[in-house]
Amino acid sequence: MYGYKIVDGKAVIDETEAEIITAIFNGYISGMSLRDAAEKAGKPMVHSMVKRIISNYCYIGDDFYPAIISRQTFSKANAELIRRSERHGSRKRLQPPPIHTEFLFSEPTKHYDDPIAQAEYIYSLIEVIK
Repeated sequence: MYGYKIVDGKAVIDETEAEIITAIFNGYISGMSLRDAAEKAGKPMVHSMVKRIISNYCYIGDDFYPAIISRQTFSKANAELIRRSERHGSRKRLQPPPIHTEFLFSEPTKHYDDPIAQAEYIYSLIEVIK
């Protein structure tokens, strides 16, 4: 995930990339296009990649990822995405990602020495219910 690195099986903020993420959000909120916000932040990206960043809840923090941006900044940026998509008639294509609230977690039966492999294995045990 851009903006983070895995250290000892845990996500930690990559300060250099986090500055870029913050600058992308702030640039977009200030009125720049998705591509222009990324370019000004020093990380040119295609439109769809920037949109995925703006829409990704992990940047406000969760049980695994520490927060890079505030909920207020996230809400402003996503409200702007919706506003602009409605203005251009593309609202049907822009649906907010679902917020899952219930999960099943199978008991781990394997252990990997590689923390990334272990994390991938643990993630594979999670099943979304709702």
